[in-house]
Amino acid sequence: MKKRGKKLTALMMSLFMAMSLAACGSSGQEAGTKAPEQQTTKAEAGQTEAPQTGADQTEAGQSGEFTAEEGAEIEVAYWEGSESDKAAWDWALENLQKDHPEIKITAQTYPSSKYRDMLDTRVAGNDWPDVMRYTYQRLGKFKETDTMLDLSPYISKETLDDLVPAYKTACEYDGKLVAMPHHTDVMAVYYNKRMFEESGIKVPQSIDESWSWDEITDIARTLKKDHNLDYAFAGIWEKTSGYRYLPFVYMNGGAILNEDQTEVTMDTPEVLEAIQLYETWRKEDLINNNAFTGETVANQLFVAEQLAFTFSGSWHCSYMKENMPDPENWGVTYMPQKNGKTGSDMGGNGLFAYAGTKYPKAAAIVIEYLTDAEHMKGFCEAGNFIPVRKSLMEEGLTFSEFQNEMNLFLEIAGTVDPKMGADETSVPFQNLNMAFCEAMDPMIVDGSKTAEEVVQTCQETMTEILQDY
Repeated sequence: MKKRGKKLTALMMSLFMAMSLAACGSSGQEAGTKAPEQQTTKAEAGQTEAPQTGADQTEAGQSGEFTAEEGAEIEVAYWEGSESDKAAWDWALENLQKDHPEIKITAQTYPSSKYRDMLDTRVAGNDWPDVMRYTYQRLGKFKETDTMLDLSPYISKETLDDLVPAYKTACEYDGKLVAMPHHTDVMAVYYNKRMFEESGIKVPQSIDESWSWDEITDIARTLKKDHNLDYAFAGIWEKTSGYRYLPFVYMNGGAILNEDQTEVTMDTPEVLEAIQLYETWRKEDLINNNAFTGETVANQLFVAEQLAFTFSGSWHCSYMKENMPDPENWGVTYMPQKNGKTGSDMGGNGLFAYAGTKYPKAAAIVIEYLTDAEHMKGFCEAGNFIPVRKSLMEEGLTFSEFQNEMNLFLEIAGTVDPKMGADETSVPFQNLNMAFCEAMDPMIVDGSKTAEEVVQTCQETMTEILQDY
């Protein structure tokens, strides 16, 4: 699978793909959020230098703090998708500069809709920022290219042990830590309270009470009939974001790749059953017929009360509030489960540094600082994001808004499948995801393909893609 001679070619090809994997957490947050109060200043960096190399993470960061290079200047590139996102970044970088005056911090912001294109243009011209924000699903294009700084020598074992496994896995490659998880957002079921109450449907109050696949299908049938709906529900696996349906595959014990990611495994009974679930929904018009490559319509249909529920993201709370202002109109509940296992989309973003940065120690200090427990908590509370540290999930956060809903999303975030995280951040994933979307479309739009034909097409097309890496 890993043909290293092709790695730069693979990177450049993926940089210019007309791909639109959604940058979760980059839009839809509520404006006017206040940043948390300033935190106390950290101690000055010590004199112990970090080793130049090393993937032995059991010893990582254990020799004490390390010192930034003299005259270090670090450019941090990111987008501001909302006022709360901006407030979170302003707070974090202000504290960073205050606590590390030895590093000159330059913030480079881009519009969320243009971030990838503008950054890709810079990368193509070999004009890299030092530290970058990126969605987990798109990290794969930088892996195996020697363009990501190995953070293994700089991050402590204590920190690594505190990371939620799926997100830690997403940031590793070839035994190295090549990025650090910053935050996440996940998917859940948004439901119309009036419709559910009128149909006498009880909403799960805990993960243990999550609906089974059969139960949520029967619920959709009831809602469609009771409220004379064209469709009962939809999902945000639109706009080539088909990967957001993959939690159904993984909660059923399936996967798109085998354990060492050398073979495609789309032709297994577990994957087929997950695709057959969608096929059933479409045959009965329970779910809308919007293609995985189609435009985004799920949330618009939901707030217009043309749907009874939708699978949407934690970052959509403010959208729902803006378009359904009465809090009694909508609610959020847990993802369904199969045989006791549930799951959700792995949204959010990680931070990584360019391997060719002039100041690798300073870049590592910046990433370690922004992702430590104190500053991850402050960032997430200000921006309405979900932390990716187990200690913070257990502790709980005081969010700027939607406290009850965010508590539920916080709980869901712990169910994201680590294998799914690894597969979605693999080198060829962008191409694999597009193949999945295109294979699903005929079954969804007009039923011209069966579930069996979908998985067979995926198996063949994805195998061809994998052989190019």
